[in-house]
Amino acid sequence: MMSLRRVPTLAAAGVLAAAAATLAVERPAETSPLQHGASDATRAEQVLDAVRGTSSIACELIVRSLGVGWGWGWGRMHYEPDVAREHLELARWTSEAPDDPAAIAPLRAALDDPDTCVQRVAARLLGRTDHPRAVASLIDALASPNPRTRQLAAVGLGYAESPESVDPLLGALRDDVSSVRAAAAWALGELEDERAVRPLARLLSDDPQPDVRRAAALALGSMY
Repeated sequence: MMSLRRVPTLAAAGVLAAAAATLAVERPAETSPLQHGASDATRAEQVLDAVRGTSSIACELIVRSLGVGWGWGWGRMHYEPDVAREHLELARWTSEAPDDPAAIAPLRAALDDPDTCVQRVAARLLGRTDHPRAVASLIDALASPNPRTRQLAAVGLGYAESPESVDPLLGALRDDVSSVRAAAAWALGELEDERAVRPLARLLSDDPQPDVRRAAALALGSMY
């Protein structure tokens, strides 16, 4: 069995950089941005600085993003420091699709949270919630007066991949805000519904924003 420690250095640095980015919300004033082209040693130091002093649940989530070892679980061997059971359970929950409809209301409310990270996590969890009401709440959020909420609602619908969201997402392609149009284009690419081909092609040829045209091109490419 290959040791978990024998991970290619550059690949490990990339994973660590992505993991550290999730902690920027928790310690924004103390964490320096990761530098493009920095050495592996520099990246490692920055990541370690980013995770130093975080809460135990944040540490658990970051460790899970780096991979888990043999024997992990409720009856795992104690070769690493223990994690409080409630924290382990919460970390495990985030890696699974929520199935309790009671979670939909707080997740929907979180789409309007001022914290961007909270919004992004809520959108993904809503999209992965295996319940029709979750899709309905995301469709409802597409009509929000807040463009960030509309954008993340489209992202959530892309994760949900529900046929019911095709028409609302097609409408979002005409949104006044380019980030919403781009998110809707991406989501339609995930749905791979033929009804989106012509609207996405028009977006690709006519939209004035490069990011939107790029999203339309990628969506069309994922459908063929």
